[in-house]
Order: sequence, then C-alpha cells, then structure tokens
Amino acid sequence: MLALEGIKVLDFCRNTPGMFCTMVLGDLGADVLMVERPLSGDRAEYEEAIFGVNDLEAEQRRAAYNALQRNKRSIALNLKEPEAKDVFYRLAESADVVVEGFRPGVVDRLGVGYQKVAEINPRIVYCSISGYGQDGPYAGMVGHDINYISLAGALGLIGNSDDEKPAIPLNLLADYAGGGLCGAVGILAALLARQTTGRGQYLDIAMTEGVLYMLAGVISDYLASGTVPGRGTTRLNGGAPYYNVYETKDGKHFTIAAIEPWFWRNLCAALGREDLADSRAAEGKQKQEITRFLEQTFRTKTRDEWFDILKDKDISVGKVYSIEEALADPQFAHRGMVIEVETPSIAEGKVKQVGIPFRLSETPGSVRHPGSVTGQHTGEVLAGLGYAPADIEELVRRAVVQ
Repeated sequence: MLALEGIKVLDFCRNTPGMFCTMVLGDLGADVLMVERPLSGDRAEYEEAIFGVNDLEAEQRRAAYNALQRNKRSIALNLKEPEAKDVFYRLAESADVVVEGFRPGVVDRLGVGYQKVAEINPRIVYCSISGYGQDGPYAGMVGHDINYISLAGALGLIGNSDDEKPAIPLNLLADYAGGGLCGAVGILAALLARQTTGRGQYLDIAMTEGVLYMLAGVISDYLASGTVPGRGTTRLNGGAPYYNVYETKDGKHFTIAAIEPWFWRNLCAALGREDLADSRAAEGKQKQEITRFLEQTFRTKTRDEWFDILKDKDISVGKVYSIEEALADPQFAHRGMVIEVETPSIAEGKVKQVGIPFRLSETPGSVRHPGSVTGQHTGEVLAGLGYAPADIEELVRRAVVQ
C-alpha cells in the first residue's frame, strides 16, 4: 500500500513549483493526471525553441528522464472549447486535488477555477501556487525564483560579503521549497482536515511567503534584536571560521561545521592546535588568525584525504561535491537515492533518476512509471469517463483534445 493510494490529482502545472508539488504527491502514491494544452501552435514553437527538434521520440526521451513528470499520466485538453471543459468537469467530479500554477485569475477565465470546481465537487482540495499570492499589490506581476527570493530577503543573505553581489542558489528556495514543498504540505494538511469536516478547501500558496517562512530563524533573531544580518557576517552564512568552506590542495573544497564547542575542540585536537580549543576565540580577537590557520592547513591535503582523516573524529565535515560526485557517493547508493526506472518507450529501456527521501516504514513511496508525453493517456481517460471510440476520434479530429 502507498500512503496516498486512491487520491486523484489533476495537475495543471507546467512549471517547476507545481510540477515538483505533484511529483511529491505522485511519489507517495497519488494518481496524478496532467491536464495539458495540446502540443501545437505557440506551445509547440516554445518547446522546439527550448529543446530543439520537436518530435514524438524526442518528447518521449525528455519525459522519461524528467523526474518532475514521473508517476503522472497526461490528457491534452483545449480548454477554450466547451467540450474540453466538459471533460474536465467530469474528471473533477471524482478528483481529490487540483493543483495549478498560473497567474491569479487565469484558471477562472478558463472556467476551471476553484469556485466552479467546488460547485461540482465540494470535497475538492484546490491548490494555487503563484509568486506573490492571489491578492496584494504584486499579485499580477510575473516572476521567477530569483525575483521571489530577492523580495523575501533570502538572496541578500547569500554570498561572501556585502561588497560582492549575492550568489544565486539555483531555483531551490522559491520554486522547489517555497512553492513545491509548501504546496505539498498544505495539500496533505487539507486532505487530513477533510476527513473531519467532509469538505475540501482552497490553498493560496505564495512562493515569496514560503521563502519568508523558511527564514523563520533569521527573522526571529532580527525581530528580537533589531540587527540586520549581512552577507558573510553571521555564523551560518560565512562569517565564522568554524562554519565555512575551505579550499584544499587539489583545488576542491571542504566544509567545516563545528558550531558546538565540543566539535570545535575535536577539530582543534585533530589539527594539533589545542591552544585554540576555546570556541570563544573563533569569534573574538583570534578570529582572523584562526581563519588564516584553517585556510593554510586545509591546503596541505586533498579534499578526500581530509574527509578520510576527520570523518570518524566526531567533527561535522563534508566534501563539496559536483552533482556527478554526489550521485556516485556510497551513502546515497546505500539509501537508494539513485534509482533505475523502466522506460519501455525509449531505446535505453531504463533511466536513472533521483530516489524518494520519504522513509515511511509501512507505506513507502515508489516510482511506478516514467513521465508521459503530452496527451499520451487522452483516449484511455476519455474511455474511462464513458466516451465512445467514435466520439473520441471526433474530439481529436476537431482538436478539442490531443
């Protein structure tokens, strides 16, 4: 049994935040159906511009390797057509969750917003993921991760110093965490609440607010002290020698996180500098001396040599990996974080993907099938709704569905 087995999700998302949200739900067992636009016109031109030649074989390969599409089926509906809306309404009758990632107002204009769906199915949990939320002065603005984390104050904290520009942390904070994970947590909470109330509800997930939420500790410190942290000034963003990144002999990098006094003492003992073992020294007059000592010391051996020397001495250390190195690490292999997924639709026959981090002892997640191409299951889904083969063919001919 899977934790979300029997939960039906309609996924309107084609961008990372919503796709990651529904990936989480699918990995935990939900039946996720992507409701996509037909791959024609401006969308076909966009896909070709991004991915190159656009044909079925290329799309199948992209879908197979894209973990954000796994455990999901696909139906393609042209929601500008009344008959396509009717198909969606019939799907909504038995759905548990709808997730959409458009700008505010778009789904209402398409006739598939929360109010309409809730009239059809009062038990629906409807989740909208947007940059700034459904209301407020910025609600209608376009944006991407870098805009959201800058507005929320996170980007301004990341980097070596206030004299250098901030470092961009990929799109992890707003897209994946503030949007995708916060959306998934909200949906799970709403499904749990529905068991008591019998009713669904609307979820307004703003990525900027999700980023603010993850800054809870930093914001708490600021509200208590009134002190504004700068880049590279606090013990957690590069301002402390005992919690930092150091270059090694081979030009690679090594991390130290000896925040606790006992870890710092262990590090000093391992490096033969017990005289520095008072952790207060690392924040006082000896801070620069200690920083120079650590910089010089870690340049005397390679990254992997330092890891082998220190990892069993009760010191918080880590190797700064490339993605290639991370995927080859024995810890991740042991924990099943690199998996193989059967993909009969492409020549390779199987692909590697990231595994599932939710370790549920009784209802673990699983990757049951790779990603689907646009409209791959349209006929199957329509037949399940009671459409006759001739009716399906006519809807395809008239480009109502694909």
